Amino acid sequence: MYWYRKGFIFNAIKEYAKAKEPLTKSLSLKSDYLNTFLELGFASSRLKQDEDAINYYKKAMEIDPKSHVPYNGIAEVYRDNKKDCNEAIAWYRKALSVKPKERKADFGIGYCLNSAGKYTEAIPYLMEAVEQEPTYTAAFVELGYSYYKTGNDAEAEENFTEAISLNPKNENARYYACLMYLKQKNKVLAQKMVNELKSLSSKYTDELQKKVDNM
Repeated sequence: MYWYRKGFIFNAIKEYAKAKEPLTKSLSLKSDYLNTFLELGFASSRLKQDEDAINYYKKAMEIDPKSHVPYNGIAEVYRDNKKDCNEAIAWYRKALSVKPKERKADFGIGYCLNSAGKYTEAIPYLMEAVEQEPTYTAAFVELGYSYYKTGNDAEAEENFTEAISLNPKNENARYYACLMYLKQKNKVLAQKMVNELKSLSSKYTDELQKKVDNM
């Protein structure tokens, strides 16, 4: 447990390479501890060591087939590292088969569907994610984006506003809200979003300011 906890702490502070050494030591002392495999999978995924991550997560499945966490872990490898949303969705669905309404799996499917331009299909998954976790900022952003892309600006604005209230430093909600206001030809609110992004030193500021200036 000492070595496991040391690895866990390194993961928590994003020192993923440093995490692997104590986690490997933990594994050598107890080869069937589920959480060690999960932490090793997590560290490997963040280091872009995709096959290692997948193998660690699969070992975790062997220990506890009813745990949804390793399924989500493999899905994230495919979603974030391999950029293969179809495979990611397949693994997220496996997570949901183990734990229905699991928030991260619902969010992951919604995110991937949005990425594929299937905005209407994404909405029920993202709604489930925020229902399961009412403080899930990223899910509110994605849900707002789905509504924005399907022309439901009132719902989009409500979700972007909720995301910002949950995380006042959130940039993505403001970015998409600005695009929505630009589409509406609402220069005042679009500029407001740009000003807020500027105060956050956002990388989006210059791009959006040019769009507002060109209205």
